[in-house]
Amino acid sequence: MRVFSLENHIQRYAWGSRTGLVETLGLPNPEGAPLAELWMGAHPKAPSLARLDSGARPLDALIAEDPAGCLGAEVLETFGPNLPFLFKALSAATPLSIQAHPGKRKAEHGFERENLAGIPLDAPERNYRDANHKPETTVALTRFEGLCGFRPIEEIIEHLRLLAPESFEQLAGRLVRDPGRIELSVLVYSMISAAPEQKRKTLEKARPLVERILAEGRAPAGRGEAFRWVARLFELYPGDIGAFAPLLLNHVVLEPGEAVAIPPGELHAYLEGTALEIMANSDNVIRGGLTPKHIDVPELISVLSFKPERAASFRPARVAPDEELYPPFAPDFQLSRIAPRPGAAAVRRPSGPEILLCVEGRLLLEEGGGALELVRGGSAFVRADSGEYRLSGAGLAYRASVPPRGAVPPA
Repeated sequence: MRVFSLENHIQRYAWGSRTGLVETLGLPNPEGAPLAELWMGAHPKAPSLARLDSGARPLDALIAEDPAGCLGAEVLETFGPNLPFLFKALSAATPLSIQAHPGKRKAEHGFERENLAGIPLDAPERNYRDANHKPETTVALTRFEGLCGFRPIEEIIEHLRLLAPESFEQLAGRLVRDPGRIELSVLVYSMISAAPEQKRKTLEKARPLVERILAEGRAPAGRGEAFRWVARLFELYPGDIGAFAPLLLNHVVLEPGEAVAIPPGELHAYLEGTALEIMANSDNVIRGGLTPKHIDVPELISVLSFKPERAASFRPARVAPDEELYPPFAPDFQLSRIAPRPGAAAVRRPSGPEILLCVEGRLLLEEGGGALELVRGGSAFVRADSGEYRLSGAGLAYRASVPPRGAVPPA
């Protein structure tokens, strides 16, 4: 059998929910500790373990032994002997840091530069832990809130007029006169690079203004929740200028099954909820606020695209009677949902590597005369050289895979 169940590593970051992954995927948490992310893949930081007849093996080691068989000729030729995607489930009880991920060339240069500087891979001041880009798609499992990409500039200006009426000209006058990417980058840089005393004064003045705007109902129509998040971030991260992020970035609310795509260079932050993430196989994060971790303002500014536009959520499109596909936007990964019809099996023949995650019910995965059961929270790795496999039962699985070559236009 060329399909293996997986044991996956759980990242226990402080922002993680104690109940989110327990309730959505049935993961055990007897200690009641924060469970932030479940990693499914072959990233060297936390590779999944494949359960073989001979015992458990790290997935990256298994792939290294037979990259052609595990990945397939097309994936091997395009990406080398590495699984090109990383699949995660995450659950946030408190907001994550404001962050962005680099494009491919930026990651390669940054990784080499930090290596030459002798910065250890696990050093807290390290920005680039690998040489890969990190586009990602996030799919909500529960109601999920986040910040994603810069708002249209007219909304940013409107918010700043409300928040800083006395210093508006100094803060945003240039952006009003030249509402484009360059002046937006100047505004953002001036805010997050200000001296600590200036940040303190700005926050002191803004806090009662935000409370008054909320109390008097003066937030622009449909944007009251953004101001409420600012007030909450004042409480959660006192003294952090990143609390203003909801007024600069799009506030996105996803219902279960809805998704948002986050390309490299797009500033974002997750606020709360449980979701799936699929991304290029990378752990590169450059932070700008709402975190005690390393913040590198010049590097962040150099990474950001500063595209001021509304963030659009989307749902998957049906591609088979039992499968829906989220439109892929990067060549490294795609994600679909498989729900076998009653009394029938979903039959697939992989052309590349796949990871299947059961999120509802109970499913039977059959391949090559063998079978394994997937219950809620269970996952499996499907080798590219596996034969046709069948997925049956009453349940729902998400399938992480690699889109066919040419399916995603070059960026």
